[in-house]
Amino acid sequence: MKRRSASIQHLTLISRTLLLACLLWTLSLASVYAELQPPVQVFDVKKEQVVATLPNTSAFREQAASWLKAVQRLSGRARVEAESGIVVHIPLQPPLPVKHSWLTMNAADLYLFVDPEQKESPHLLVFSSEGKPYVFDCPSDPDSFLKQHGLLDLARKSQANKSDPPE
Repeated sequence: MKRRSASIQHLTLISRTLLLACLLWTLSLASVYAELQPPVQVFDVKKEQVVATLPNTSAFREQAASWLKAVQRLSGRARVEAESGIVVHIPLQPPLPVKHSWLTMNAADLYLFVDPEQKESPHLLVFSSEGKPYVFDCPSDPDSFLKQHGLLDLARKSQANKSDPPE
């Protein structure tokens, strides 16, 4: 009976050790992935400068894939320039395949334009691996994405800076 109890404890210890090793291996892969990717950058339009640089983790790629999967059509916007707010640049290396019945391409860079005061929904400017630009209306409210990555306050600060005179 004591042998059986010792064997069970030994197996439990081995299984916990293996689980811990697997978790550490997964975490190291995530950090290697982020290190191999160009960083995500946040540009404040009014300040005309990069205000944040973040490691390009798989969460950014997954969000980009989700947005690009959900787009319904190209945007009808006449202009793609920003007058205020922030622009989040997400490099996609390797390029992300996008397949719809009306569009097939490989997205290499995604820019999310967010202006909290703008009446229109935020929009996405996407460059294919061939350098061709595509503009889409963002298919979902990006606030949860911005909040998840600590960028919602930057977007709001940019809005607050709107009335500030240029430096």
